[in-house]
Amino acid sequence: MNDNAFLNTGIDNLFGDAGGNPNEYEIMVNLDDVEIEAQVREEFEDEGNDLASLGKSLRKRQLQAIVIRPNREGRDKPYLLVAGERRMRAARLEGLPQLRARVVEMDDQEAEDMQLAENIHRKNLTQIEEAKKIQRDLDQLGDTDAVLEKHHKSRAWLSKMLALLTLPEQAKRLVTENVSADIEVINTVKTIEKVDPEAAKELVDDLKATRGKENARDKAQAVKEKVKPSKKPKADKPAGKASGSGEVATPKDRSHEEPGEATVFAPAKPNGGAGKATVPSGTPPLAVEAILNKAFSNVTEFGAAPAMIADTMTDSEKELADDWLLSFYDAGQQTKDVGRAVMLGFRNGQFSTEGAGAFALAAFLYGADTDAKFSIVNVFGSVKP
Repeated sequence: MNDNAFLNTGIDNLFGDAGGNPNEYEIMVNLDDVEIEAQVREEFEDEGNDLASLGKSLRKRQLQAIVIRPNREGRDKPYLLVAGERRMRAARLEGLPQLRARVVEMDDQEAEDMQLAENIHRKNLTQIEEAKKIQRDLDQLGDTDAVLEKHHKSRAWLSKMLALLTLPEQAKRLVTENVSADIEVINTVKTIEKVDPEAAKELVDDLKATRGKENARDKAQAVKEKVKPSKKPKADKPAGKASGSGEVATPKDRSHEEPGEATVFAPAKPNGGAGKATVPSGTPPLAVEAILNKAFSNVTEFGAAPAMIADTMTDSEKELADDWLLSFYDAGQQTKDVGRAVMLGFRNGQFSTEGAGAFALAAFLYGADTDAKFSIVNVFGSVKP
């Protein structure tokens, strides 16, 4: 068998029917008869896949056999585990004495290749199929909380899983070419691809060549830092010039003019103060900023659906974000000089092209559009690439 034979085959071929091969057969094996050596897989639980849940599933039905091989001569136990340590751990946790096993004769190199292929194939297929199932549940139930309760998962997990359904070319290669099943690596490549597709392709090629040998997360993070656009400092600039980031600088020599409707961006004063539609000045409260920055990242980097982001927010998070953004929407409704107000919003640091400031700008412009009703989902959707 070739060194990489298992890496180039699908999961069905890996665990399909033996086809009459006398060197492959299935048995019910006692777990105490199986020796476990160091496996390719080092982590057996994560947020979306706990052993206790797997054990309960195995008690009902074992859909996939573990893979074992005859042990080396002189060893105490008759079998050596090739693939399925997680299922064995879960079975022991659940108190199951036996599992269905496929016995396959192979050497050490073939066993190592099969371990790597089995883990990558299984996790990739499980995640994508599970993400599709979750999306169907969302469509049918129409309520995020109901889906979370059904699957017993967190909102963060739900967001990451659904992001797998909108993978661009290079991020999708990680799955289709069995390069990595790590959802963090997949999302990092997706972010890189948005900024620099060629760098993403080179990274995936590198990860494919070194899979199982080097830390994929570290490699991906290093490339992400390298291609990340540098944020230019907001240094003082001469009046009347635009900054490199696209922000609009201070309007030239208009201080003698009446502020008129643009005073919507004046600092807030007790009891409403002066101005027709005063909104909070400067940056948003830290709690609001954290909520909206996370939402911005989910939309622009992970491609999450705006409606899903809003649904996965807690009531308190949504209330904070709603109240803050609504103040900009109200300001937009009451201003008549939209262009100047936007300039002042950038100048005062309330508007930006990223994060909370981008949502503030979107909410303000929705308010300035007399036909647009306030909707946090629409505000989130306005920053989609």
